[in-house]
Amino acid sequence: MTRQRLLSLALVLTPALLPCWGYRLTGTAIAQETSRPSGVTPSVDSEDEPVDPRLSIEFNRRYQDLRSGSPLSIDWTLTWDGPRLPRGHLDVHVIQGRRVLGRLLSRREIVLTDTGTRFRTLLPPFNTEHDTSSPLDIRAFFISDVGVFPLGERSLRIAGPLRRSFVVAFCEPWQQASSPEELLFTNSLNIEPLVHTAYGRPAMFAGQRLVTTYPARIYPADVPTDPLWLCEFNVLVLLPDGLRNLRRNQLESVARWVDAGGNLCVFIDGNMAALQVDFVNRLARATAEHPRFQLDDDGLPRFRDGPARLHKGLGRVVIHQDSPMEVDFLVSSDWRTSVAFLWNRLRETHDPTAQPVPTPPTREGGLEPGSAQPKAAPSGSGPNTAQPTFSPPGDAVLQSEVKWRLRSVNSLVARLTPDDFEVVPLWLLGLLLIAYIVVIGPVDYLVLGWLGVRKLTWIVFPLMTVAFTLLIVWISHEHMGTSGNVRQLIVRDIGDGGELARENRFDLHLVGSHTTLATSVTRGLFTPIDHRRFLSNGTARSADPFGSGHDSTEPSEYIGTIPVGYTALQDLPQWSPQVNRVFRIAPEEPMPAFDWDSVEPERLATAGTARSRFQVAVQQVFGPRSTAMLFHTNQAARHLGDTSSVPLFPESPRDWFTKAQRRGNRRWTSTSPVNGNDHEPSDFLRDACVRPSRGVFRAVSRVAPHGGDNFEDLALLDPTDRGQWLLVIAVADGDSLLLYRHLYHDRPTAESPTTSQSTASTTSPR
Repeated sequence: MTRQRLLSLALVLTPALLPCWGYRLTGTAIAQETSRPSGVTPSVDSEDEPVDPRLSIEFNRRYQDLRSGSPLSIDWTLTWDGPRLPRGHLDVHVIQGRRVLGRLLSRREIVLTDTGTRFRTLLPPFNTEHDTSSPLDIRAFFISDVGVFPLGERSLRIAGPLRRSFVVAFCEPWQQASSPEELLFTNSLNIEPLVHTAYGRPAMFAGQRLVTTYPARIYPADVPTDPLWLCEFNVLVLLPDGLRNLRRNQLESVARWVDAGGNLCVFIDGNMAALQVDFVNRLARATAEHPRFQLDDDGLPRFRDGPARLHKGLGRVVIHQDSPMEVDFLVSSDWRTSVAFLWNRLRETHDPTAQPVPTPPTREGGLEPGSAQPKAAPSGSGPNTAQPTFSPPGDAVLQSEVKWRLRSVNSLVARLTPDDFEVVPLWLLGLLLIAYIVVIGPVDYLVLGWLGVRKLTWIVFPLMTVAFTLLIVWISHEHMGTSGNVRQLIVRDIGDGGELARENRFDLHLVGSHTTLATSVTRGLFTPIDHRRFLSNGTARSADPFGSGHDSTEPSEYIGTIPVGYTALQDLPQWSPQVNRVFRIAPEEPMPAFDWDSVEPERLATAGTARSRFQVAVQQVFGPRSTAMLFHTNQAARHLGDTSSVPLFPESPRDWFTKAQRRGNRRWTSTSPVNGNDHEPSDFLRDACVRPSRGVFRAVSRVAPHGGDNFEDLALLDPTDRGQWLLVIAVADGDSLLLYRHLYHDRPTAESPTTSQSTASTTSPR
């Protein structure tokens, strides 16, 4: 009789255990097996291994300071003095303090010779905010067929979250000791005066070096043929001798970098070849019939209507036919205007009490771009005060704003979170807890008493505990486990002639079990983003909203050659979202046949025939799941179509990890303006187009591209320039989002009556 009752109890418990047995507790990596070359185990402790006397190393990098958020280049020349020439590959470790930030295992085979073998690679941006007091150490090993050779360690200075560093590169073949004139020229390109003027304090009275500009001197032979290498710099200056020594593929690389948002300053003087003449005319956007740069009968350059300050693609170009080492030139208004233009200085000051000074007209009759100067506002002593003072805040506010982080990154994560991810409801967890208490309490007592075997409670109790534990784990995976489909946000910026200038791709990976993720990248920069540090504007890291404890993505391992072709490996913790960025310049991607140059954005600002025809053209080219938005000054985005079929970014993603907010209960678009108030709602789309006026963005509208993890190089629009318009076309591609952006310069600020009555189409497919 007792045996039959025990059998009945087993039959009752079996269905409850079956779901748990069907679940696999060990996860399977979603990455395919990637062959790793042999290497040395990374360690934070330097062992001070002596370099083999047969191997000599020359570091070709001539500047130690890194631009904030930028990649870093490795350039070594290895010379071997021995009877046998070893061959192998390099293993590079990136270390900061007590943390290993990343590792590169090169597949490229290197043969050491007595004449020297040069090794160059580009390491992606690293997050260095965890230890602001430690430099970035680069430690490398040569893994050869005759043994492992340590290559020593190189330290690079970095700027932590409380400082911002900018780098200006000067290209010239003669790298001798700097003369006083050269130092004056170098210092004239610093960004600090612009920033401190925007905050109301002259740079000479700055108490702290919160914003610093570093010079980098490079030989013409070191100018890369891949524009991604130029992302180390904010501004590139080509001096006459440096320009003359550049080859065609180097000039093409510089032009593509400018199209992607780089800032270039060119000085022309002395004899020039036809190659350099064509390059300057291309920068000046001159035609073959009307060139701006020509050579006279003696082969000397002659630049018409100089200096030139031009928009090219997403970047800016300044061309001078002057001697940069003359003091009169460096203190001239022409050069000061050029420097402000190169740094993308805001057209007007952000001080609400200050008004821009009227600017002199150019030779063409218009205003010189970037030439507006902030005006001093009267102090509080009266309207007739003789000594004006600046009213913006000073260094104290700058110090607090430099560490300010973008507040809307959580809306990006909300947009990319898979729909099949759901936190287990509290009512279900409470029900399971009550059921567990009932089973181990009265049920255990009554059933075992009915069977007459209450002494088995020491077996039934742990068995029920294990069963309910497995049941809760299974339910958690059913709710929080995802299908593995990755959502993407792809931002494609259009340059001159409708060409694709650059592409930013953001992927969010969220897995239900520990996984090794492999991402293949070709001609691009791969940057992991710790989105949790953007959920709080303080320097401390915020708590993980998923409740996964202190788990975070391990440092990435790169196998291959960056940026040509490589694989990035990451260890993804369970239920911990990981956002990755891939940045490319001039990628070869198919583009919709849309005529961007024929669009007149100022006519689309108001409803009418022009907007209706534009909407029809967008639907024809980009498909039914597309819409358009127009950004201008600090106004809210104007929606030029129906956004119901194109989910953009949620307004309030505070509870974005709940299922109810992801399915039908959230508003996808934001229409509230951003005016610098921390309490104003914002979404990632606007912040990615118009950077909030904090930190250096009180002085400049955007920075050159770097592909880093701080999102600062995404902004395009100058909100103080009424002649700029930013058109964004959003396309829903499944659950992913594709954004096409085109920036228009020097447009009319108001629509004329004749324009509004025109019946010409504003845009049409090619």
